[in-house]
Amino acid sequence: MPHTPPIDLRELSKKGILDEDRFFRLLSEQNNYVDPKTVKDFYMGLVRLVTAELKENGVCRLPHMGDMALIKQKDKIGWAGQFQKFLIGKYVLKFYPKNAWRIYFSNLEKKEGREGRLDPREKKLGKILE
Repeated sequence: MPHTPPIDLRELSKKGILDEDRFFRLLSEQNNYVDPKTVKDFYMGLVRLVTAELKENGVCRLPHMGDMALIKQKDKIGWAGQFQKFLIGKYVLKFYPKNAWRIYFSNLEKKEGREGRLDPREKKLGKILE
């Protein structure tokens, strides 16, 4: 059976959390309320830059965030019906966050009470995720 994530993306979309306009509005607020169209143009330029770097070098550094890399999976033997086949590994996109981010988010678990215990998605959805 395929893996089902613990959170339903359709449910978050209905609440407007994954809305593209919301993302650009929040990004505009972080940049001193620059025109949302300007912010969108800048962001799409960043996406084009990351895509070009991944195509050319297979790795792209996002300062203060982490690194994105195209990693080739191992070749393996798998089942295709009743027969075993040699499956060639595919390239997958991986994100390696900076250590400072890992430390920050792992320290959130150590907080006492309700703030440290709940996943932010749990607060928005109003239910506990397993």
